[in-house]
Amino acid sequence: MGSAAITLGCVLICLHCRLSSGALLKPVTNVKWKSFNFDTLLEWQKTSEDVTYTVRVSGINSNWIKKPECTRIQTTRCDLTNVLQNVSDTYTAEVLSYPPGDTEENEDPPVAKSPPIQLLKDTVIGRPSFTVTRKNTTEIQLKIDDPNTHIRFLNRTRKTLRDIYGSELEYKVFYWKDRTSGKKTKIAKEQVIVMDVDPGVSYCFSIQPHIISPYKNGQESKIICSSSEDRSPFEDFGIGAYALMALGVLLLIVVVVGITVYMCRRKAPHTLAEANPLTA
Repeated sequence: MGSAAITLGCVLICLHCRLSSGALLKPVTNVKWKSFNFDTLLEWQKTSEDVTYTVRVSGINSNWIKKPECTRIQTTRCDLTNVLQNVSDTYTAEVLSYPPGDTEENEDPPVAKSPPIQLLKDTVIGRPSFTVTRKNTTEIQLKIDDPNTHIRFLNRTRKTLRDIYGSELEYKVFYWKDRTSGKKTKIAKEQVIVMDVDPGVSYCFSIQPHIISPYKNGQESKIICSSSEDRSPFEDFGIGAYALMALGVLLLIVVVVGITVYMCRRKAPHTLAEANPLTA
């Protein structure tokens, strides 16, 4: 009886040790990356309550590292942007689960592994901003601002999309006459683009970044149309406005001619009487 009690006590102590050490914790699920303009987060779903997490990441060309801000955290996301600065490397992350009161990390905690990410290929490229300026009646200039990224130079300034992709970056320019559906596309590598246009016509534009290799498209920009002062004042009303204007001019000519003829006819008898006073 005594030995059985001792055995049961040992079992309970071992079970308590396993629970406190996190041996019965389950690994997290749905570990996934979210990367926008090289700003990169790791997210996951918890499977247990009262758990803390530690994230570590490694690349093909780098060893495992832990970010202090993502060590023994209770949130289910980790910003790994500043440790994923080699955009050509392929990274994998792991999420380790620990009981919150544990002061010493387990030798074998539950681990969930992320899918690999290669930022050049996998990050989402955001929409560019640009301006539209009419240079003259037949040319419109587009000036594109290369989107900034969260990858930095050694001096901590942010790199642009062009700094990272270089000659692989180009822009798809979509353009069409305002209030029409005939959209056309022009491919350009430059930030400043001059478009040939019809005089007196308003044009609308949107721009989409395109990476040649690895092949991918960015988000399309908002639509910007050339200003109303670039348009003919009758353009909003179409051909009918020109017809109405022509009719107005014609009526004005008729009225002027009519008045002129009427005045000439009234003046004719007086002129004749003055020329022949004996007939009066």
